[in-house]
Amino acid sequence: MSINTENIKLGPCKVEFGEGQDKIVLESTQGGVVLTYEETSRIVNIDQYGTTPAKEIITGRTATIAVPFAEKDLDILTELLPGSSLVINATDPTKKRVDVSAVKVIDLLKIAKKVVLIPLAEDTTPNDHVTLYKAAPRTTLNYTYSYDNELITNTTFNGYPGADGNLIAFGDPDA
Repeated sequence: MSINTENIKLGPCKVEFGEGQDKIVLESTQGGVVLTYEETSRIVNIDQYGTTPAKEIITGRTATIAVPFAEKDLDILTELLPGSSLVINATDPTKKRVDVSAVKVIDLLKIAKKVVLIPLAEDTTPNDHVTLYKAAPRTTLNYTYSYDNELITNTTFNGYPGADGNLIAFGDPDA
């Protein structure tokens, strides 16, 4: 057996959420971006085999990307918190805040956008990209204000199938 060490990858990545003018890029992370792909299945039994599985059928797939974003940026935070809005002072545009509504019921599929993981290691090519065709952010804020902690915005992008049924892609988006 021959081992191709060129296929052993490591290193940080950046995360692109959306496309075109509306795209946001999450480049500063703390603790690593985690991609999770899982399958659910159902084991089929028949009387003649007792409890030995006769076969197994995949019944679903999930894909998530957990991003511990390390920058405190109100414009980006607005995009990562569904149901939030950015308020900018009319006379002093440096004064901003993010208001999060507790009364909105939000269909996350309606705000889902493409998410692309782009590794930053040397010699990375588009074949190393991972794409969720449609994903929506779910954000957990647990800021610790102390001299030895960064303020980390933990966002998980949950993937949903696109119109063609595709959930996730590994490799060059232009292939």
